[in-house]
Amino acid sequence: MADAPAAAAPTVAPPPAAPPAAPPPADATVTLPAAAVAEAVKPAPESFAKAAQTDLDKATTALGAVDKESVQLDLDKQGVDDLIKLISQARSLVDTVHGRAVNNLDVELKFGNNWVSDAISRRLREVAVGNEESAVNVIGDFMQVLFEVEETIRDAARNLERADDEAADAFGAAGEAKG
Repeated sequence: MADAPAAAAPTVAPPPAAPPAAPPPADATVTLPAAAVAEAVKPAPESFAKAAQTDLDKATTALGAVDKESVQLDLDKQGVDDLIKLISQARSLVDTVHGRAVNNLDVELKFGNNWVSDAISRRLREVAVGNEESAVNVIGDFMQVLFEVEETIRDAARNLERADDEAADAFGAAGEAKG
């Protein structure tokens, strides 16, 4: 067996080089595979609390603009009813999530019996329920924003209905005065 020639290591030929691609025309649409898009558009890591707080701030700003009457909404009565129904459903869902979060997240986690597991447990509990930036508090704040949005829409609908009634009464009175 010592005289047998040693087997040569298999060689793998490199793949043929692809010819350089011409740049796409200016009006062409380039579609990347989903994996490439996911990698190319990966956002910088951001905490849930910061992202939720940013969204909450945007919603609060929009609500403030409506309160200050710097934004006009054009909805008919059916549109208002549909919008209130949608917001009520969202409030109900958020209320359910909040209740579950309060009941299920405010627990002490046990990862072991050492200082590292104790530190991890404390940190996770703090993120879940511990301070103003906790998940439970952010969900509660969102619930409050939804409540305020619903009340604002209900108030606007009442004001619109009252204005319509007053205009109808004034129109009717003007018609009677001429007749």
